[in-house]
Amino acid sequence: MRGAPEALPGMGTAVTALKVLLVDDSGLSRKVQAKVLREVGVDEILEAKNGLDALRQLKELRFQVGLLVTDWNMPGMDGIALIEEVRRATEGRNLPIMVISSEGEEDKISQALASGANSYVTKPFKKEVLARKIQAVRWIADLQDQKDRAGQGGPPPLMEGDLERLGFAELVGFLNFSKKTGELIVALETGEAGVAFHEGEVHDAWIGRFASEEAFYAIARLKHGRFRFNEGGDRGDRPRRVKQSTVSLLMEAMRLLDEEQQQAAGG
Repeated sequence: MRGAPEALPGMGTAVTALKVLLVDDSGLSRKVQAKVLREVGVDEILEAKNGLDALRQLKELRFQVGLLVTDWNMPGMDGIALIEEVRRATEGRNLPIMVISSEGEEDKISQALASGANSYVTKPFKKEVLARKIQAVRWIADLQDQKDRAGQGGPPPLMEGDLERLGFAELVGFLNFSKKTGELIVALETGEAGVAFHEGEVHDAWIGRFASEEAFYAIARLKHGRFRFNEGGDRGDRPRRVKQSTVSLLMEAMRLLDEEQQQAAGG
């Protein structure tokens, strides 16, 4: 079983013994991405030229890698087919998977997440973004391991943490893929903010006096705050004030955050 992931350089203590399988049909792309992975603290990198090559290596290693990073468009077996094959294997069910691709359309990202990817990064990307994404997907993998260890009996394991360690987008993406029903509560200095899920879809979001989509975007901007996810219930007592799909919400939230960062850099 995987232990709790450690923070990445610049975000806490260094990563230890993180083995990454990097999958891309372009040797140049693998070289560039491997360089960035080493810069953010990855100590061992294996390479595969397509999904078939990656799947063969995973089986030989008995899926004992800490992270799978894959491109989308590849001959033989593309990234989505690879993810689906990995998730069919018992040993690959909780393997952290990240897609790094130039395919940035909403339907592409939605398809990748629905196939079982934990996170999605569009090219080109910044080193700091990749570091945060790696940390988040490893934390999510640990959550999935905890759930498996808890078994089917008894209450579901408590899901809690800090937004500084796990990005809001990765957390919402995990709840969406896992088709969770419940309430995500974020503790603020002046109260609480929350997002209600029903079978993975966001039904409501609130912060202070604001509710619906604008509240979701405000929560997405939070950099700090303890969160907990209260699983269960049908949320029938809360009206559905969010009409957009969860993927649409995440895409818009990321766009707004990118705009803010660009303005801050320019100012």
